[in-house]
Amino acid sequence: MTTSPWRRFWREPLTRFFAAGAALFVLYALVGNRAPTDDRHIVIDRYELEALAALWQAQWRRPPTRDELTRLVVDRVREEVLYREALALNLDENDVLVRRRLAEKLEMALNDVAATAEPSADELRGYFESHASRYVEPARLTLTHRFFSRDRRGDSAEADARAALEALAAGGTVDDDSFHAAKTLTLEDAGRLEQIFGTAFRDTVLDHAARPRSRHAWFGPVPSAYGAHLVRVDAYREGRRRTLDEVRETVLDDWRRDHVAARESERYAEMRASYDVDVAPFDAIGDLVQP
Repeated sequence: MTTSPWRRFWREPLTRFFAAGAALFVLYALVGNRAPTDDRHIVIDRYELEALAALWQAQWRRPPTRDELTRLVVDRVREEVLYREALALNLDENDVLVRRRLAEKLEMALNDVAATAEPSADELRGYFESHASRYVEPARLTLTHRFFSRDRRGDSAEADARAALEALAAGGTVDDDSFHAAKTLTLEDAGRLEQIFGTAFRDTVLDHAARPRSRHAWFGPVPSAYGAHLVRVDAYREGRRRTLDEVRETVLDDWRRDHVAARESERYAEMRASYDVDVAPFDAIGDLVQP
């Protein structure tokens, strides 16, 4: 028996989710909008808590925890505050817009104003100094390694590496194991050693590379997350702190981004402080929230 396209459409989980959301929105519009008319008083009653919790459950297939419901309420209050402030500024212009779009419109307006700010020379330098770690040019490293796999050789991996080190020191060649990265690597950021080999390997190699007399000679075994390695540092350039003139445009972009975020937080805090917010007890919605 074939199934009609409409029946298959209504069986889709995404279709059911949007249908449930629309039904809850209509239900809340009919019976849930019981907040006081005072535009400085926000009420999150049990009907809206139920709507928030039910929409979460429809999306994630489980009730929200109390912490998750708290975050939903905080977001809902923020949305309502920005929505009312947007209406007070006539940002809706009598268009039929959803509350969230109005809140976003006000946030964009506040951010646009903050984004026009320009730091003084002292402010920019102070920002650069306080975030100096962002603007460090990382160490650059080229190394060659020989790998002795713990999976293949078991407990003998380190002993095999030690024997191979003697052979290399005498000018000979060794048979090692294949590795998922190249045997000779050039890294523009030496810190990436951790991603490839693990923390212990990175620390040992960088400590060795920082001593000029130790370079260009084989050493090890150096442990990694995969086994033992013999390593030769072929080239190393230490990291250095860039000057403000070298990274001025980057620092200015970072300052503007942080400035906009700080001003948005401050303006919302000012607006939020002028509202009274009442939230119904989470226990009022019973099984729609986890303990």
